[in-house]
Amino acid sequence: MFKSDFIKYLKQLKPDDWNVQVTDKWTVKDVVAHMVGWEAIDPAAIRESWRTKKRPWFYETDDYDIFNQKCIDKYGKYAPRQLIAMLEKFQALVREEINRIGEDNLRKKPRIFGWLFEREEDKGSHYNHHLEQIRNAIIKA
Repeated sequence: MFKSDFIKYLKQLKPDDWNVQVTDKWTVKDVVAHMVGWEAIDPAAIRESWRTKKRPWFYETDDYDIFNQKCIDKYGKYAPRQLIAMLEKFQALVREEINRIGEDNLRKKPRIFGWLFEREEDKGSHYNHHLEQIRNAIIKA
């Protein structure tokens, strides 16, 4: 499961690793803050989509720059260990929502909820994408 691989990798980073540039704009810490922000909205997105039977807002756009920057602004001020703890907390809340509704029920609606399971199962997942980015940046640093 790529979420646990992501966190496991983050836990072994050295303090200086968090300041390594991953992209022209983002450090390792920024990437993790971005991931925390996305994970933080997921429980509410699951509940709302289950209630309305509509896909989450992020299906309706391909411009995530503003949201991503808000995530970095909000969570980027936290220490690495706090970011990891928040990531674990929000992932647990996502799992609670999945369990509350029933994973089978959600999987029966892949058009609405497929994003929940792609991230865990797909090698091209959001988590795997950023894990590879961070690994490559740390190797090059």
